[in-house]
Amino acid sequence: MVTWLIRAVDWGNIQRSPTFQAIFNYFFSDSSKLTIPVIFDSAGTRVDDIMGDSTPVTKKLDMIHAGIHYDIVKGADKSLADDFLSKWYGKDETHIPLKEKRGITRIYSKIKTDVHLEQMRFRNVALMEAGIPEEFLPGMRVPFRHNKNLRLILPLEENIVQQVEDYYKSSSNKQPLTKIYGDLVGIDYLEDELVGGIKTARKQVEYFMNTRDEAMEEITKLLG
Repeated sequence: MVTWLIRAVDWGNIQRSPTFQAIFNYFFSDSSKLTIPVIFDSAGTRVDDIMGDSTPVTKKLDMIHAGIHYDIVKGADKSLADDFLSKWYGKDETHIPLKEKRGITRIYSKIKTDVHLEQMRFRNVALMEAGIPEEFLPGMRVPFRHNKNLRLILPLEENIVQQVEDYYKSSSNKQPLTKIYGDLVGIDYLEDELVGGIKTARKQVEYFMNTRDEAMEEITKLLG
């Protein structure tokens, strides 16, 4: 029997979408509400950009800011990072000289994985605090790819919808049914937060825990 995929999608597949994946697989992967078995997974629309260091410079500066916050950037790199942030954080990247962009990219490339691992650690702690067993905890940085069994895409914010649409415009595959998770359950969208630590991770877990039953009812209606 075919197993449908229901996928949450965000930017980098570090915290938000894997949190959905863990909670929904734990509570609903064996649900009898749907006539066909389902698996909940997650992906990020910009994982390839992250791995290739081709994210916008503004995003790289966000990451460097998080790296300093989590005490990951050290030594000479920290002095340089502080200088970059003081000059360019919050500024339009068109104003940043090429030489500065290269320096920002070098530090970003060096710290991004450690920052993401720290975020994932907070995510996993918050999930286990909520009673999700360790075997349900996903990895991170899974790039968005089409799957023939993908039946429903749940972007976590509005700009992700456009990124999913752009992906399918360059694909021979038809875009599956797509609906923003917040619209599905009638609440605000879950925004990305790099420096919130365990507090943000707990908030994200609460977001999905509090809406999971309503979301499953709506998913059942959508899929029949």
